[in-house]
Amino acid sequence: MKKSVFLFFMVLFLASEVDGQIVIPVKENLQNEKTINLSEIASDIRFVPLETTDDCLLGGDCYIQYADGQIFVSSDLLYRFDGKTGKFLNKIGSKGQGPGEYTNSLRYTVNPATKRVYVLQFKTMLEYDYEGNFLRTLPADNHNVGACCLLNDTQLVYANDSYNYTTENQADQLYTVDLQKGKIIGKIASPVDKKLRGALNLSSFDFFYRYNGQVCFKGSFQDEIYQIQSPKKKVPVYVLDRGFLKADYGKKNAEIDPRNRMKGIQIQNIFETDNYLLVSYTNEKNSYQGVFDKGEHSFVNAVDKNGKAGFTNDLTGGPSLIIFPFQVSPEGTIVNALNAGYLVEHRKDFEIDNPRLPSRKAEWDKVLDNLTEDSNPVIFLVTVKSGR
Repeated sequence: MKKSVFLFFMVLFLASEVDGQIVIPVKENLQNEKTINLSEIASDIRFVPLETTDDCLLGGDCYIQYADGQIFVSSDLLYRFDGKTGKFLNKIGSKGQGPGEYTNSLRYTVNPATKRVYVLQFKTMLEYDYEGNFLRTLPADNHNVGACCLLNDTQLVYANDSYNYTTENQADQLYTVDLQKGKIIGKIASPVDKKLRGALNLSSFDFFYRYNGQVCFKGSFQDEIYQIQSPKKKVPVYVLDRGFLKADYGKKNAEIDPRNRMKGIQIQNIFETDNYLLVSYTNEKNSYQGVFDKGEHSFVNAVDKNGKAGFTNDLTGGPSLIIFPFQVSPEGTIVNALNAGYLVEHRKDFEIDNPRLPSRKAEWDKVLDNLTEDSNPVIFLVTVKSGR
């Protein structure tokens, strides 16, 4: 009997890895929910209300990055704010089709070592300094509107998110630009399933994240999470098991119709800590905040007391935390941005007794006191716990 039990658990353990990749069992735990407090994964939280002036009115859809003590926000333009006070500092570049101008600023990344900002366009990459001055144009071959990330202080990697339209057996998906030499120095191919070739995915997007000094990448059509080891090499480290709940892209342009979007399990963003992989995803237009325990290889969906996705903020009170898409977090800090109107309207709903961080709670109350429905978003900077 003991031998049988031992073999059973060995099978479970082996089933959690495939070809060296750790399997994250999303599909089989879709209904597995648990109320999880923010204090279980985080030790601190700060609130940064972004200044609201006529020069920096932000729209509803923003791409946000916190880097080098600064907050960069892409809305109609790219803006820079102070990361402590939220004071508006300056615009970066300008919108247009002339030299040094961008048609959109949705995909960008920041290099704190050189205090440079890189904005990707369809075929090029524009470099600016922190003050917003245009410096030069760099190559970005075959780029559409995919994600980008610093591989290190001198190299930038970006995803060609139109790679799946190619007719080749393999297509170059990841490109690395040497920022000192000003040229592409490496390409990494990705096998493209023929049945997906030409499909349109508007429910999720390619994204990068950083953990333990390494850059990881998740493609919108792929289940694998890759670690990028060099400009020409990536290795799979996790695979997200979506099972039969993958979206059906049999009709190539089905997602042009909004009614067909957010079907199946769609991975939106990932944040990795020493203990957990935090996986935000959607299924049939419902949001989920998955929590994969790296030690136990277990997966559960975090919900608050009302059954909504997210970690209950027992540190200060406030809305539950979820890892949102288009909000790029540095190692050790989760970045969230929430609409001021929503915070004002639901202020009473966020109240809790005996917050774990009373001083931060006082700061939170002060932020709320000064908000109006027309204020710019409030940035939440959450410090995650390290080690077990």
